[in-house]
Amino acid sequence: MVNQKVNKIAEIMHKAEQLVMKELKKNPGHDLLVAAGLMAVTRNLYIHALGPEEAQKIFAVMLDSFIVVDEIQYGMDHAAKPTIH
Repeated sequence: MVNQKVNKIAEIMHKAEQLVMKELKKNPGHDLLVAAGLMAVTRNLYIHALGPEEAQKIFAVMLDSFIVVDEIQYGMDHAAKPTIH
């Protein structure tokens, strides 16, 4: 059952990436517009499936994942400004 779900996720990801590449080939430089469209569709799917409150929790977890990746790549205090003591 888990493998079926993982395979379905991989299949959808592949289809979405193909659509994105096709769109960017037609409209170079529209990366952020395409990303915004995908994000809006994703948000709407989560709201429809889970409701607004649970969808907000999903997006909070996604935000946390960005923070974790940022910390892994750049260290905990890469944005901290140096101070003079």
